[in-house]
Amino acid sequence: MISGIFENCIGLKDIEATLKYWTEFGYREVNRGQLSAEQAGLLYGHASDLTSLRLQNGNSSDHGLVRLLSWKQPRNQGLGHTLPVVNGSRWFASLVQDIYALADAFNDDKANGGDWIYSEPVRAIEFTGNLGVGLYNRFVGVREMFVISSQTRQAFFQRYNYNRPGYGTIDPSSPLLVSEGTHSSLIISDHSLSSFYAEVFGLVPFESNPKRSGYEKPSTRQTLMLDEGQEFYLSGFASPKTYVGLFQVYSPLYPTPDKREYSQPGSLGLSLFTYQVDDITAFHQRITASAATKVSPILPNEFGEPSFGLVAPDGMYWIIVGQTL
Repeated sequence: MISGIFENCIGLKDIEATLKYWTEFGYREVNRGQLSAEQAGLLYGHASDLTSLRLQNGNSSDHGLVRLLSWKQPRNQGLGHTLPVVNGSRWFASLVQDIYALADAFNDDKANGGDWIYSEPVRAIEFTGNLGVGLYNRFVGVREMFVISSQTRQAFFQRYNYNRPGYGTIDPSSPLLVSEGTHSSLIISDHSLSSFYAEVFGLVPFESNPKRSGYEKPSTRQTLMLDEGQEFYLSGFASPKTYVGLFQVYSPLYPTPDKREYSQPGSLGLSLFTYQVDDITAFHQRITASAATKVSPILPNEFGEPSFGLVAPDGMYWIIVGQTL
């Protein structure tokens, strides 16, 4: 059985400063490990001494985790303030209890020197909901915002007038009342290559795949910081095992810079997703027989878990993590 998207991985320079940031979002350290430059080169394709921390939000241990990767010698500065929709961009999303309180926190921090790019909260409907037309037929959907910095590339959303139990769990001890990561997103240039994630990874495609969206939707235009006329294809994939850990693939229908070099292991900022499977040996054979390249042997990662790396046909690096008892 395949599990699905497991971790959102962030390259960094200063562990303690970055850890402080994630603590505000309800994450705590649950594991720490190291690899030598030689070991990291074999698994991650970047030869630098590595110290990693695994962070968990509340009791969510099977999806939506954060892994902090402290590289002694980073590959590059990462995506930085690159806007959301460019080839190679990544982000992930989390549910919040009060999106305006979260927006106030980012506004206040930026006013006092914080280095953030963000969109203001906006009402949105993508896959679920309907427009409100009055007091007795209210809006059903989300308000969402997008935040970009050297520490994260993250969307936040609050639900209105509907619920999806289990899809985003907010631990009451989270200072900003933010859930674990609910879904992760990737930008690729050739949308036909997204079929790899269904045919090889085993994710379940949405019936609406692919759908066209973008600038014509005011909420999408604001959240993803689009310019006039910018449209994209969007496909969603569900994990066959967990209720969350969804995966979304976007492909812009206009030219964008190619930032894949700044979105892979060794890069600073959000630069990797991991995918957890039950039977890593069988999955390694499956990947080896596919169009993936640079498939590493199965090796122990910094936490002692069986893992291997690969480059998908779209050019994006992945780490596969085997479940351990």
